[in-house]
Amino acid sequence: MQLLRIELYKIFKRPRTFIAFGVITAIILLVQIAMKFGGEEYVALVMSGLSSTFDAPAGQVLNGYFVCYMILNLLLIHVPILVALIAGDMISGEANMGTLRLLVTKPVSRTNLLLVKFIAAAVYTLSLLIWVAVLSLLVSIWLFGTNELFVARGLEVNILSSSDILWRYIAAFTFASVALITVASLAFMFSTFSVNSIVPLLPVYV
Repeated sequence: MQLLRIELYKIFKRPRTFIAFGVITAIILLVQIAMKFGGEEYVALVMSGLSSTFDAPAGQVLNGYFVCYMILNLLLIHVPILVALIAGDMISGEANMGTLRLLVTKPVSRTNLLLVKFIAAAVYTLSLLIWVAVLSLLVSIWLFGTNELFVARGLEVNILSSSDILWRYIAAFTFASVALITVASLAFMFSTFSVNSIVPLLPVYV
């Protein structure tokens, strides 16, 4: 536990750690502000292809669940890269600074050291995902309320009742946590082969 606290302190002490939280916050807030002032026009544009066969008031389509769905689609690429940026720096960053050799001289096995660093990266990943969930879902519900979720796919519209949506978002964030920890695992693994923190990002991104 002492090693884990040290690793978490090292992660959250770095300015680059809060870059991810800042970027995520900025993107989500910009989308929410844009939808607050121009959301009905956007909904009308999205639903324009279905206006001849399907009619739904923009005020009914525009709600917190719909805005959260939009935000999560926008962040589909950003969040894995931000997670890999930190996880890929766990070993390579230490090697680049020259502190990795000092760490392995301590009376701690290399297995425990790697395990603690990976757990710290997983804690950071889950913290970022929880932050995304709070901003994208809870803040959107607070700003726009709740209603049925309209999901347009080509010339089709899937409609989910408001009572059948929240558990789906919870399940989606649960599966996302597994996926992001997998991304963190890959970045962490590649970081053991390099002294450059950018190199682990390339295989993960590809």
